[in-house]
Amino acid sequence: MGKRVTVKSSLLSVQQREEGGRTAYDRFDYQTAWGISRLLDLHRKGQNYAVAFEFHDDIVALDDADQPTRAAFYQIKTKGKGKWTFAEITRRPTLGGNKKASFAGKMYDSFVKFGAVVEKLTFVSNQPLPEVLVVHGEESFSKADAKKLKKFVSNLASETAAFKNPAHASLFFFCFSELNLTSYEETVLGKIAMFLEQELGPHIPPRPFALMLNDYCRRRSKALADVSSFDELKASKAITRSNMSNWLAQAKSQHERRPEWTAVSAELNLPFPEKTRIERAWKDYEVELMARQNAATIAFTERVRKVIDEVLEAAKSLVDVINKVLPQVTPLVRTWKPSASDDFVKAVIAYELKR
Repeated sequence: MGKRVTVKSSLLSVQQREEGGRTAYDRFDYQTAWGISRLLDLHRKGQNYAVAFEFHDDIVALDDADQPTRAAFYQIKTKGKGKWTFAEITRRPTLGGNKKASFAGKMYDSFVKFGAVVEKLTFVSNQPLPEVLVVHGEESFSKADAKKLKKFVSNLASETAAFKNPAHASLFFFCFSELNLTSYEETVLGKIAMFLEQELGPHIPPRPFALMLNDYCRRRSKALADVSSFDELKASKAITRSNMSNWLAQAKSQHERRPEWTAVSAELNLPFPEKTRIERAWKDYEVELMARQNAATIAFTERVRKVIDEVLEAAKSLVDVINKVLPQVTPLVRTWKPSASDDFVKAVIAYELKR
C-alpha cells in the first residue's frame, strides 16, 4: 500500500505554477489588503486558520493550521470599472501564437494538483460578476443560469482535458469584495480598528498594527524559502491564528507600557515650534516601532537606552539628556531610519528615556 497523501505532504511536494504576481505592485497591494481582511474574518470566527500568500494561488486558506484537511484557493483580480462575465473568466489569451491558460483554467489547476482536499476555488474581485452575484459577498458559480453555467463548463472542458466531471463546476465561487479599488486601504484600516477594539478594547491605535500586519503579509508573499517540514512551510508562507494572537498580545503590552507624550511635554523646556515638531516626530516614532517589530528594532532601542543610561546620573533635565547623547544617538537612529530628522532623533531619545 502506498503512502497516504495528506494536505501537509501535498503542499510540500507539489510544485508551484508561477511566481509572476509578485511583480505587479498595485495588484499585489490590493491582494495583501484583501488577505488581511480575510485573516480578521477568520480570527473572529475562532478558527485555527493558516492563510498563505502567493503560494499556488494569490491566497490559500487552510481549515486548520496544525492538522489541515481542506484548502480554499483564492485568485484575486481587479478592474478599474465594468463587470466580469463567465466568458471573460474562461477566455484564453494568446501570447507568441500560443494560447495561455484562462483564469478558470489556472484556478482548476489547483484541483488537478490537490484533488479532494480542495474545498473551493474562488475568483475575487472589486467588480461584480452579475451571472452569479451583484452584491458584496460570496456565491457559487452553480447559482448561475443553467445555460450560462453550461457554457462555462464547455469552455473549461475545451481548455483542459482534466476537467471531465461537470459537477466540479460546483467548486467554483465568486467573491465580490467589499474593498473598493480607490479606498481599500482606508477600509482595511477601519476593519483593523474595529478588530482591535473587539479583541483588546478601545484606545489601541490601528495604524501601527495595520502597518505591522502589512509588513508580515508582504514577507509571506516573497519567494518560498527552502523548507523540509510543514512547520517551516507555515513560517515561510502563512499567517496563523497563533501568529495573530501573539501580535495582539504584543500590541496590548506595548500600548500599556508606552510612555505618554503629555508627561514628557511638561519636562521639555523648549521653544514652542521645536516642541511641536518633536511631538509630531514622537507620534511618527510610535508608528515605526509597531510597524517594525523585529530583532533589528529591539537591538536598536537597546543601544539607544544604553547610551542614555550612561549619562543619566549626571544629567540635570530631560533637555540636558537630549543634548548630551544627541551626537551618539543620531547615527544609531539614522542607521535604523535614514531619513530621520533632528527632531525625530530627539523624540527617540525622549521616548526611550521614559519607556
